[in-house]
Amino acid sequence: MKNYLLVVLIFTNWFDAGLGFGQHNLSTPWTDKIDKNNVLGEYPRPMMVREKWQNLNGTWEFQQTKESDEVPFKKSLKDKILVPFAWESQLSGIQKQFDSNRAWYRRNFSVSNDWKGQRTLLHFGAVDWQATVYINGRCVGIHKGGYDAFSYDITPFLNEEGDNELIVNVFDPTDEAAIAYGKQNRSRFSDPQKYAYTPCSGIWQTVWLEPVPKISIKDFHITPDIDAEKITILVNPEGKVTNKMKVEVVAFEGTKEISKTTGEFNQPFELEIPEPRLWSPSNPFLYDLKISIKDSLTVIDEVTGYFGMRKISLKQEKGTQRLALNNHFLFQFGPLDQGYWPDGIYTAPTDEALKWDIEQTKAWGFNMIRKHIKVEPQRWYYWCDKLGILVWQDMPSTFKKRTEEDKIQFESELQTMIKQHWNHPSIVNWVVFNEHWGVYDVERITPNVMALDPSRLVTGNSGIDAGRPNLDFEVGHIKDNHSYRPPSLPLVSNRRATVNGEYGAIGYLAEGHVWDADGPWVHYNYKGKEDATAEYEKFIKMITEKFLQGGLSGAVYTQWTDVENEMNGLYTYDRKLEKLDKERVRKANISTWMVDKLTGKPVVGVNE
Repeated sequence: MKNYLLVVLIFTNWFDAGLGFGQHNLSTPWTDKIDKNNVLGEYPRPMMVREKWQNLNGTWEFQQTKESDEVPFKKSLKDKILVPFAWESQLSGIQKQFDSNRAWYRRNFSVSNDWKGQRTLLHFGAVDWQATVYINGRCVGIHKGGYDAFSYDITPFLNEEGDNELIVNVFDPTDEAAIAYGKQNRSRFSDPQKYAYTPCSGIWQTVWLEPVPKISIKDFHITPDIDAEKITILVNPEGKVTNKMKVEVVAFEGTKEISKTTGEFNQPFELEIPEPRLWSPSNPFLYDLKISIKDSLTVIDEVTGYFGMRKISLKQEKGTQRLALNNHFLFQFGPLDQGYWPDGIYTAPTDEALKWDIEQTKAWGFNMIRKHIKVEPQRWYYWCDKLGILVWQDMPSTFKKRTEEDKIQFESELQTMIKQHWNHPSIVNWVVFNEHWGVYDVERITPNVMALDPSRLVTGNSGIDAGRPNLDFEVGHIKDNHSYRPPSLPLVSNRRATVNGEYGAIGYLAEGHVWDADGPWVHYNYKGKEDATAEYEKFIKMITEKFLQGGLSGAVYTQWTDVENEMNGLYTYDRKLEKLDKERVRKANISTWMVDKLTGKPVVGVNE
């Protein structure tokens, strides 16, 4: 109780009068470690780094609004919000839901004098769902989609001297529209809904400024080829390039330059990586990268990044299709991770917290995470790359029936998700649909995703059983069954790898760590830590002694933490209590993938 009171006092001092908390207050070890003067101050785009940037996170003015309200140019708003935390969240200082689903954000900012002569980009990591952005009284643009990053060149809108006014109008219908919203549910804010959770409305990822030259690197895509010992790279510029301008790419192993080449814009070219060190969960080696736009010897723009040399594929083993990493079968085993936080909802309170989740997932003996119908900030994938864990990335879904316009929006967001996360070696599997949630045109969309990104595996529909056998359209690389208690081995396909995409849900209520004391829900209720751990070990034994040899290539345990009133995590929702015996679970988990169950020998191809 003392810790709880401390958190309330800290955050009450942050915000102006009357902005108290609602009924759901559960702190994490990082809740009171936020620096209000530099919220989430780590560089937000570690895959493509420039030296100069400005963090716009922090305290903004805020106010609920209606669709008909005028834009509040040069007018103070009545409330304060801590960006980038959703307005329903505890950390935002608002913790309210609005019938209008709309709100204003407002702040002033200035641009450093040494940015003059360059273009100024305004970046949003993510805003849920529709953002209309104004600079100094003029509309800069409108963006739809709650999970993808977007940016605007605001140079023409800036004042020559002094402060600039930034206003953002956000509209978030959540589950009242057929948009990609994952497990968000508006009624969940006041009424527990089992596996539906609190909405995450508004700005929920970092807002930042960046100076770039008139001709700059917009983005780049890297595709590794470990067999040919090379990467293929595509660099897209912003601005009018001339025929004399070239792209230079340099790869480093530590501080040592190992390869360099030049190429053209907007078309792929190759860079040799001789005798590559392979990336894997056991040895997540990353090469450093420098990309430059050059006009003769003059450097016009330059960014740094990294890449991993790894290959994900299917491989025939004794007549069965298996998941292969770096040309060797690797059983992929990990938790279902919803990416929810009791204090920040979609947004981890600190980068340390974000990293901790991934570190602990590895410490429990997993080699994979299924990121369940949520897309994370870029820094989450950076830590997956850096620490070494495979990611099955879901596309956020909807329960609603879509119009043709809704389908166009969904598929646009799906493509954007893939393109914006293309370079992360940790991501090995795109999951298009989950169970029957908003499923449509699986036979068309899945091959489209496979064609868009042929370097990864694609699951068209995770949970093809889910009480609806007709959901298996036999497309994609992976046949994914959901079988909770116990796990099971579905009929093995000779064309696709077979996985158990959700199982487990071993749970119990841990007193003192409950987010919703009035409505906790346990999928399968156990007596406590010993009882739950024994059941976990029994399920692992079924996988290793029976299902794996029978053709199972991967499994996902539900789930990483308790989430709101859902009590089936390995951790409590506040990340303060291990609900199962960690060392016993770790030993069981490692037994699924560190030794090749087909040969009895240590796994090869993942430890180089």
